[in-house]
Amino acid sequence: MNFKDTFIKAVLATFLICPNFSFAGTVTMPTSLVADTSSFVTLSDSGTTPSISGYTGTLLVSVTASDGNIKVTTTTSLKRASGYCGYGSDSDDEPTDCSGNSLTEIGFRGTQDDINTALATLAFKGDGTTGSPTVTLSVTPAGSLYNSANGHYYKVVNHGGDITWTAAKTAAEASTFNGLSGYLASITSKQENDFIDAKAGVNAWLGGEDTGVEGCWKWSGGPDDGKIFTAGNDADNASSGDCVVDIGYTVYEKPFGANEWGWNSNEPNDSGGEDRLHIKTDGSWNDYKNTTSVRYYVIEYGGMPGETATTTGLTTLTIQSVEASESTFDAFDDKQLKGIVEAHNESIKNSLNQSTNSVLRRMEQYRRLGNNQSVKIQDLKFALNDKFNNEDISKRLLEHYSKEFVEKINIKDYMSSNLTSMIGNNSDPQYKDWVWWASGSINTGSLNFRSDQLGRRIDSNGFVIGADIDYDNNSLFGLAFRIDDIITDVSTNGTKSSSNGKNIMMYHTLKVNDQNFVDTFFGIGETDQHTNRVVDISNNSRVTGLNKARHAFGALKYNLSNQYKNFNIYNYSQINFGYSEIDGYSETGSSNEKMSFDDRDLFSSSASVGFKIASNIDFDYSKILPHLKIDYNEDLTEDSVLKGHFISTPSNQYSTTISKHFSSSIKLEAGFDWIFENGWNITTIMKRREKDGFGHENELIFSANREF
Repeated sequence: MNFKDTFIKAVLATFLICPNFSFAGTVTMPTSLVADTSSFVTLSDSGTTPSISGYTGTLLVSVTASDGNIKVTTTTSLKRASGYCGYGSDSDDEPTDCSGNSLTEIGFRGTQDDINTALATLAFKGDGTTGSPTVTLSVTPAGSLYNSANGHYYKVVNHGGDITWTAAKTAAEASTFNGLSGYLASITSKQENDFIDAKAGVNAWLGGEDTGVEGCWKWSGGPDDGKIFTAGNDADNASSGDCVVDIGYTVYEKPFGANEWGWNSNEPNDSGGEDRLHIKTDGSWNDYKNTTSVRYYVIEYGGMPGETATTTGLTTLTIQSVEASESTFDAFDDKQLKGIVEAHNESIKNSLNQSTNSVLRRMEQYRRLGNNQSVKIQDLKFALNDKFNNEDISKRLLEHYSKEFVEKINIKDYMSSNLTSMIGNNSDPQYKDWVWWASGSINTGSLNFRSDQLGRRIDSNGFVIGADIDYDNNSLFGLAFRIDDIITDVSTNGTKSSSNGKNIMMYHTLKVNDQNFVDTFFGIGETDQHTNRVVDISNNSRVTGLNKARHAFGALKYNLSNQYKNFNIYNYSQINFGYSEIDGYSETGSSNEKMSFDDRDLFSSSASVGFKIASNIDFDYSKILPHLKIDYNEDLTEDSVLKGHFISTPSNQYSTTISKHFSSSIKLEAGFDWIFENGWNITTIMKRREKDGFGHENELIFSANREF
């Protein structure tokens, strides 16, 4: 079974070994529930319906709430279970009282199908104070009792007639259950005493005795064998010879204070030689003679050395009661949710940056080559994080984006119907003064896992087509359109954000003189962001959403060129800016953890300075222009505040601040242009970008173009 891709099924695939009975099964429960629990909330609202599977025969299901109340609203065909919902004995009657509003524990018997019908209506109500109560569900064979507080099983045995304490002890220690050894019950906490009292409700033998030293009461058998819990008659715990109560085993005498349990008033009193322990119908203790008329005894299973108490099915759900006075719940503490909203910002910034860089590279190429050339696939770019993926890129880009342009873009009818021929041949007279160019990119990378966030893998591809004109001695003006797809996987659990962007851009490079150039750029665009968020990882419960964003962005770059001997030295400074208006949106899905988010604004900006050294090496039929470039970038993006609420509880508002992950980066670039006399120009660039405190990114850029 693949536990990453299927339901959490508290699959305790152990076989119960007991007389004439053995089976194994699974339990399905939500692993989280976030709700206003001031009134009853059905657990199935989480998107996962509680259920069991793989069981046969008559079963006992018990559900316990650590705080608050629990109930089922359907009890048809179920049977009553002793000690649950106020019933003192097993019965075939319907347990209608398990639908009461003030129960902290419910239990009932039935077949798997009947139990599942009831579990579908399982509901919880908080106590108004506890912020993170739990609900525990267990499945055992009918006739056994499971205490989730200590992981032990119990059986209340009706002998059918009187049985001595020693005979009861022998019978208990001869029995096994679920592979565990039995013993007369030893009670070591008020919770355990209350549990047995609620489930038994009869006079029954327990595992205590003082046959060795009068007044020195010890547990006999089981994991607590020999532990002293009372010293002295009348439970005064005064010294009785060398008898001293063991630490953690003290019991008390009525009247009980808070968290106290134990002996009835004036007990033990050794009346007539009473040396054996039994529990009364009111939950208090008394000492009896070995031969006193008692027909019930309580067997406990679990805790013995080398044994592990297990259940056929057991799982615990933690509920976030958002209305509770002690609740510290914050929706954005969920790293899946935080990863999605951070992916929104990242995809927008990536789209704007890649659009900007594609145009700036076009202007750099124009100056580098000294003329305005038409290109086929001008730029094939890989952004890698220590990985390289060998693909037929030109085929992938043309097949995918030709269809995209024909369907989505209307830049003249001619451009829509003849895209491929335009890219391949720019000789048409009507476009004689303009040059068409195209650029494609395929990027893959990742953001590393940190203690405050999940790791993310980012894959993107984009295609840009543009047209520009050299209108005045190395001064260039142009227009471009770019579309991109960015997919972000948040960790490996299936949470994903898919972004589709479209940007229209205008650019201009101005030659001030032979040494000074100024590049300007401005664009507008929009982005559709689709989200698929896992709200319950183990049960693969998801919610989905769609939001839209609109952008205005631009860049200003100043370039200064100088020559020293055979080297050209370029210094530059650049400022990028962007403004995005992100619409609010609401998630959809069956889980009550789906959220609604407010609209917000994102202001992004960065400043960079750098220099490049280039040279020129001539060959007979070609020349190479190698270069080395260093760039320092400072991210000036402002924090963005996102507000949202659960659709089921709109009065509870949450907010988070989305900050940039790194403030500065240094980029080292090396590459060359190889220019041939037949008109071909091949460019290869390798980049390494070190992000302050957040890892690095490697890039490989390859472009091939030819003048026509």
